Amino acid sequence: MSAQVQVPAPSPFKAKPAKRTHLAGTKGDPQKKSLFSAAKEVINLTPAIGTEIVGLQLKDLNDQQAEDLALLIAERGVVFFRDQDLTIEQQRNLGLKWGKLNDRTPGPNAGGYADVQKIHVDANTVKGAEFWHQDHSADEEPATITFLQIRDVPEGGAGGDTVWSSLYSAYDKLSPAFRARLEGLETLQEGAYYPTDASYVPARGVQPLVRTHPVTGWKHLFVNQAWVKQIKGFTRAESDLIVNYLNNHIARGVEFQVRFKWTKNSVALWDNRSTQHTAIWDYFPASRTGTRVVVHGDKSFFDPKSKSRNEALGIPDTPSWRHDIANSLADIAGRNSWGIKFTGDSKGPFKL
Repeated sequence: MSAQVQVPAPSPFKAKPAKRTHLAGTKGDPQKKSLFSAAKEVINLTPAIGTEIVGLQLKDLNDQQAEDLALLIAERGVVFFRDQDLTIEQQRNLGLKWGKLNDRTPGPNAGGYADVQKIHVDANTVKGAEFWHQDHSADEEPATITFLQIRDVPEGGAGGDTVWSSLYSAYDKLSPAFRARLEGLETLQEGAYYPTDASYVPARGVQPLVRTHPVTGWKHLFVNQAWVKQIKGFTRAESDLIVNYLNNHIARGVEFQVRFKWTKNSVALWDNRSTQHTAIWDYFPASRTGTRVVVHGDKSFFDPKSKSRNEALGIPDTPSWRHDIANSLADIAGRNSWGIKFTGDSKGPFKL
């Protein structure tokens, strides 16, 4: 009598997405009919970035709706849902619809899955993620979509907001001359999550400073305060001047940012290619808990023939921004230390 062989059950740590034949969002409906028709309301929170979808449960999305949502995330930068009845497994499964999940994340995992991260901040936390950054931009295939559900908010519901900044609009708000100098440059990036683990090999990669989005086709900045170490071919001082300026430009661009107030079981899904984000740690010593999956899927590239978001959508520049670009001596005549002309010049923004 032969002995029976016990076959172990598949480990959730080994689970992989079905093999994809396309990048998530590239088969989305430009009108998002399948997605929008299932919602009670679709609200664009600002003109440049951020959309909230009301009355739709993510666990109920079919394949076409998931594809439409991936396209919407690529276009609007970040999409929000509230009151989501979503298990960790359901959250993970939706992420797997869009591609491979990152399993090299710090901190505890959730639900027994190496590719689902538990985000927890409380009175014992030493350092919060209160800096502008993108997730996993140094990887050979950088992060595409991050999917975060906040499952417990600070007591009383006050504090703990997150802010996102549009890298499409940050690029559009640079002068054409400066954009032209940046296009074609590459950054050297390194991302280390486990600095005390000698066996851990950090992600390192060369990425374009201006990138063409593979889903929308729009140009955008691709710079990361956390991981960009230097511009290739530049001295450290030269690189720091440019990178620091761009990071400050992104962080200070309130006209192309959206701030989200979390509520229990709300969700944010954002495009890591075309946004930066920062958490606001203003609720210490209260606690906040969430679960996160990060999707990877495409290599960065720059197509010099691609258009910016404003060019593609026909969005005009603001007059004050255009006025700030100097092309002749007449443009700087009479300017005081605040950059304002008080000479009565008809070209100035103010007349006396």
